[in-house]
Amino acid sequence: MKLAHRYKLKPTAQQRVTLRTWLELCRRQYNYRLGEGLRWWEATRTPVNACRLTCSIVPVEEIYKDIPEYRVQVRDGRKKDKDGKPVTKKGDTHPNIVCGYVEWQSVQLADLKNTKKKFPEYKQLHSQVLQDVVNRVDYAFSRYTTPDKNGKRSGRPKFKGKVYYKSFTYSQLTNAHLIKDEKGRDLVDLPGIGLVSLVLHRPIPTGFKVKTATVRCEADSWYITFSLEDNTVPVKEDEAIQPTWSNSVGIDLGLEDFLVTSEGDFVDVPQFLRKAASRLAKLQRNREKHFHGSYPRRRLNQKIAKLHAYIARCRMQFHFEIAYKILDKTRIIFVEYLSLKNLIRRNKPKTDSEGNYVANGQSARAGLNKSFVDAAHGQFVSILKWVAWKLGKRVIEVDPWGTSQHCHNCLNKTPKALSDRWHDCSNCGVSMQRDHNSAILIKKVGLGVASLKNALKGKKPTP
Repeated sequence: MKLAHRYKLKPTAQQRVTLRTWLELCRRQYNYRLGEGLRWWEATRTPVNACRLTCSIVPVEEIYKDIPEYRVQVRDGRKKDKDGKPVTKKGDTHPNIVCGYVEWQSVQLADLKNTKKKFPEYKQLHSQVLQDVVNRVDYAFSRYTTPDKNGKRSGRPKFKGKVYYKSFTYSQLTNAHLIKDEKGRDLVDLPGIGLVSLVLHRPIPTGFKVKTATVRCEADSWYITFSLEDNTVPVKEDEAIQPTWSNSVGIDLGLEDFLVTSEGDFVDVPQFLRKAASRLAKLQRNREKHFHGSYPRRRLNQKIAKLHAYIARCRMQFHFEIAYKILDKTRIIFVEYLSLKNLIRRNKPKTDSEGNYVANGQSARAGLNKSFVDAAHGQFVSILKWVAWKLGKRVIEVDPWGTSQHCHNCLNKTPKALSDRWHDCSNCGVSMQRDHNSAILIKKVGLGVASLKNALKGKKPTP
């Protein structure tokens, strides 16, 4: 099993200077390697032996003049075979050009020693941190050049500004780097930086080993995230749990109530962003009084960023608390599958007969979209799935089509507008809160007890 635990760091003033220096050097190296990679990508989209009419007009000799044909391994590899011997050994030669294409990641990793010679300030960076920068560039390029299982690719990688490059990673860290001093304070030994105090608010689980550590700078402080792994803990197969009426719960997500369960439990919408809106607006008004680049404006930007970070942490804490509270009572949760992009999409512009734009209701839609973003239902569903996987339970997404327009008891269609918050069935006489009716129907659809698919064909739904 793999886990990730995040802790707050408390570096000294000198350590904060070192951390920011490292972050800036990593950012510069990332942009340099990215520019190098973009230049190579534009010039070598085809193999080196391709026809000149289908490849770059840049001469091949110019592109590959600084790239050796082979590289020599300087130490034994970390991967070992069944006998415990390294798969690759010191002195082995590996080609830099395979099937007509250059192994750019290996070439850039080997070129890091030249970077340290030309720019001595890079010598203070730990080798793992610098190598991870190249790995990040390679990952960005792999997403750009190689489609995923759905045939989609990400956009062209962008250069990182100071506000967009916020972390660096130690690819090899162990439990031995977590120590206690003579006063009992928790410390982490970061190679190249030293002992940094941290808030170990929860211990590392017994048996789990620290594999990597990512140091991140956020608006209010520095944080470190440990990647933990324990191969002895099996990953439970949640598909083995068969849903029944007694071990499952259906939930309906909304804005009047954050969620309503099929058991009749209501959770209010916290509205963290709405409650902090007045304070946020005041800070933003004060910021606009100062010109760009001034010290007061930078200070106000920091306060605004800290307030946004506080809102985000409160929201995430709320989501985790609700997820654990629901999963403590049941083993399977049926939740509606939400198309979040459609929920917060802007209204299409409308024009009259003369081609002039007319009101399309976007001003009213903007407030609804803000409420959806504030509730963050997508983040909650992701957290719910992760907590269920961690506890060996199950979350099943159900098509929500028709669940708000049909009765859970007789499946009779009872049309309701968005402002109608009460369900009254004229067929069977059921009267209850609208979202509660939807939660029960979501549970029935998830269990296969009820089906609304016949309604698509104009037939009566079958209970």
